[in-house]
Amino acid sequence: MSAEREQFLARRRAGIGGSDLAAVLGLSPYKSPFQLWLEKTGRDQAEPTPEQAERMHWGTVLEDVVARHYAEQCGCKVQRINAQLQHKDWPVIIANVDRVRVTEGTRARWDAGIGKVLGAEAVLEVKTASAYALRSDAADDHGWGDPGTDQVPIQYWAQVQQYLGVTGLPWADLAVLFGGQKFATYTITSDAEFQANAFAQATDWWDRYVAADMPPAPQSESEARMAWVTHRPGKSVQATDDMAAWVDALRDAKAAVEAAKTQEQALRDLLLPTLEDAECIEYMGRTLATFKANKPVAKTDWKAVAQACGATPTLIESFTTTAPGSRVLRLITPKE
Repeated sequence: MSAEREQFLARRRAGIGGSDLAAVLGLSPYKSPFQLWLEKTGRDQAEPTPEQAERMHWGTVLEDVVARHYAEQCGCKVQRINAQLQHKDWPVIIANVDRVRVTEGTRARWDAGIGKVLGAEAVLEVKTASAYALRSDAADDHGWGDPGTDQVPIQYWAQVQQYLGVTGLPWADLAVLFGGQKFATYTITSDAEFQANAFAQATDWWDRYVAADMPPAPQSESEARMAWVTHRPGKSVQATDDMAAWVDALRDAKAAVEAAKTQEQALRDLLLPTLEDAECIEYMGRTLATFKANKPVAKTDWKAVAQACGATPTLIESFTTTAPGSRVLRLITPKE
């Protein structure tokens, strides 16, 4: 792991940042409280995938472009605050703001003594978003309303509220570049009541889970598998009415999936023999499907390699590790 990545993770673990608040409150579509807990306790230090790294790179590049365009369009000066800010009353609440809108004739600065940003009139948060996010028929899904309003996705609204609460500034502009070609600005005013409630919940969450090193309740199958890798022999759970209903519904869903698989295979059995050795099937000038071999994949039998090099079964065994078996959910068919 690079030193830059380690520093980034260390800053993330110092408290609850603006992008974390929505996850704590259960408002984030991208991250659950359990996933956030893994990050804050250092249990999730995975390097970003190449796709994630590329998105992060272009997000950083475009942040400066969008901020400059905002300043030109608004006829104002914007400035970075090169410090991690901390709320004066809620120490676990931290902020790394993109920019602030500078008061004319001065320079913005963070005063840790009073816990406010001086010399600024507003926060500037910069985002990039998909071109599809502004479709009129997708407003409910994406949360982007008309430019000039405060109708933004709830996780971004919460993030901006955190920055306003930490900086002590009265309002913020959220500058967004949609699809790399459409610019819009949304204005959000400070909501002291939301901030007080949210910061209290976030501090309680930090004390209860991060400081105590106790995970919050998992909210999905993948999280449950991370929390409880194996089972405890002999232990059982007494089902509630809801749990029993979920098992019945899951059994019905699995049966429907199996029926669909059976139908799919029957259709493949009808279609594939008719293709013979052709690579595609066409109908009225349109390609309906292809039936081509993938590229050959090289596979090495390392056990055979070791034996060819004179390694004994005992030596091979000494390099063999055993991992816990994966937990499998098996539905028990009710007896008549």
